[in-house]
Amino acid sequence: MSARSGEVPGTGVEAGPGPGGSPQPPPTGYRALRAVPGFWPIAVTGMASKLPPSMVGLSLLLLISRHHSFATAGLAVSCAAIGQGATAPLRGRLVDRYPRRPVLLCCLAGYVTAIALLLIVVRDDGPPLQLLTLAAVMGATAPPAAVMMRSVWHRAAGDRTLGPAMALDSAMTGAALVIGPALAGWLSVSVSPLAPLLAVVFLSAGSVWLLLGLPTTPSLAELRHRHGHKRGHGGLGPLRSAPLRRLLAANALFVCAVTGVDVVLPKYAQEHGAVALSGWLLGALSLGSVLGSLALGAVSPPAALSGRGRRIPVLLCVFAAGAGALACAARLSPWAVLLVCPLAGLGVGSAFAALRTTGGDLAPEGRVTETMAWLNSLDLAGGALGAAVFAWVAAAEGSGTALLLVPVVAVAATAVGWGARTPKR
Repeated sequence: MSARSGEVPGTGVEAGPGPGGSPQPPPTGYRALRAVPGFWPIAVTGMASKLPPSMVGLSLLLLISRHHSFATAGLAVSCAAIGQGATAPLRGRLVDRYPRRPVLLCCLAGYVTAIALLLIVVRDDGPPLQLLTLAAVMGATAPPAAVMMRSVWHRAAGDRTLGPAMALDSAMTGAALVIGPALAGWLSVSVSPLAPLLAVVFLSAGSVWLLLGLPTTPSLAELRHRHGHKRGHGGLGPLRSAPLRRLLAANALFVCAVTGVDVVLPKYAQEHGAVALSGWLLGALSLGSVLGSLALGAVSPPAALSGRGRRIPVLLCVFAAGAGALACAARLSPWAVLLVCPLAGLGVGSAFAALRTTGGDLAPEGRVTETMAWLNSLDLAGGALGAAVFAWVAAAEGSGTALLLVPVVAVAATAVGWGARTPKR
C-alpha cells in the first residue's frame, strides 16, 4: 500500500471495501493494467508501432521481385535487417541521451526518404546495388518506436503491472507478425505493389506522432539535470552488466531456436506431401505464442515476469519441452504436428515477455531504450543464425533431425540465462 490508504502501488487505483466492509483485494493482472493512467493510448500506440516492422520484409520481397530476381529481393530484405540490427543500439543510445523528439523525427525523415528513393529506383528498373544500399539505409534509419514502447510501459506501469504490460507487449508483437504480412500481401495484390511500403510510411509516421505524446523513462540528459552532475554514458554502456550480457546471449539462443522451428516446419510439410499445411503450422505456432503471453500476464502474481527469480529458465524449459513434443509429433504425421503447434507456441510469447521484463530490470538508470535495442539486435542476430543453421541441417539431414536440434538449443539458452537475475529490491 502507498501513503494513500488502500491505493494499489504503481496503478493509482484504490482498493475499495468489499462485502461487509472488509478490504477488497486489489486488482491484479490485466484489470490492474487497464487501471494504469493512459492505458488505452499506450496500447494503441504499441500496436501501431509493431505493424510497420512486421510488414517491411514481405513488402520489399513482393515489390523488388517484380522487377528483379527473387534472390535480389531476398538480399534486399537481408540488407534491411542487417542495417536495423547493426544500428539499433546506437539509435537507442541517442534516444536515451538526447531529447527524443529530434531523434525520432530525424530517424523518420531518413526512413521516409530512403523508402521514397527505393520506390523511384524500382520504378525506373535501377541497378540492384542501389536497391540493396537503400534497403540497408531503411533498416538503419527506422524509427525505434516499437523498442521505445517498452520504455513507455516501464514508466507507466509500476512493479505490480509491469509483468502484464510486458506480456501484452509480447502478445502484440505476435499478433503483428500475423496481421502485418497478411496486410502487406493483400495490399500488394489488391491495390498496388507500392501500397505496402506506402502503408509502412503512414503507420511509422503515425506511431511516432502518437509516441511523442507519451511519457517514457527519464533520459540521461534529464537524469544529469535532476541530479546536478554528469553521468557516464560512453563505452560499453549497458553491456558492462554481466547479468545483462548473459540475458542477451540467452535471448539470442532462444530466438535462434524459435526461428529454427519457423524454418523447419515448411520443410517438414514439403517432405511429407503436405505443403498446403505450411501456413497453418506457422499460424498455429503464432496463435499459441499470443495465447501464452496473454495467459501468463493474466494469471501471474505481481512481478512474475521479472528476473528476480528463476522464471526465465523455467519458461525456456517450457519452450524446450514444447519443442521436444513437436519433434516427437513429427514422427507421427503432419496433422499431429498441427495439433501440437499451439502447445509448443505457448512458451514462446511468455519467454519473450520475461526476457523483456528482465532486460528492463537490468537496464542501468536512463538506459532502458538502449538496453531494449540491444535485445532487438540480438533478436535479429539469433534469427539470422537460426535460419542459416536449421535450414542447412534440414537440407542435409532432414527436417526430423533439425526439429530434434531445437530443444537442444533451447536448453543451452536455459543454461546461459540461469545467472541473468536482478537483485531483490
